Amino acid sequence: MAAFVGWLAGAPLAFSLMAEQPLWGAFSVVIGAVLLLAPLAVSSWAWRSGLDVTREGIIVRSFLSRRLIEWNHIDGFATDDDGVAAILDDQSQVRLRPLKAENLPQVLHVGGQDLRGDGSDSSQ
Repeated sequence: MAAFVGWLAGAPLAFSLMAEQPLWGAFSVVIGAVLLLAPLAVSSWAWRSGLDVTREGIIVRSFLSRRLIEWNHIDGFATDDDGVAAILDDQSQVRLRPLKAENLPQVLHVGGQDLRGDGSDSSQ
């Protein structure tokens, strides 16, 4: 949504600056280009960021990087008010930003993993 608003607000101003050049000619073109780059960057970030769940693992994507966390390296999941974090076999945690706790069973199902319980059973 932020990218859409940025395009609506920035594109007309940027194009008018580049076409009319009211401020010192080439300087207007540079300002117009910078105004177009901001919504372009937000759009690219929104398009590229997120999670993919496969049989191999969970792919955490950001603007410029991509990380595959294989299922055999995930020991469990921790949930809190901020969402879900994957607990890895070295006891480090990776925050899975767009994932909510109520969607965790579907993620495990898509990944072909078993839901072993919520920890309330004392025999485990």
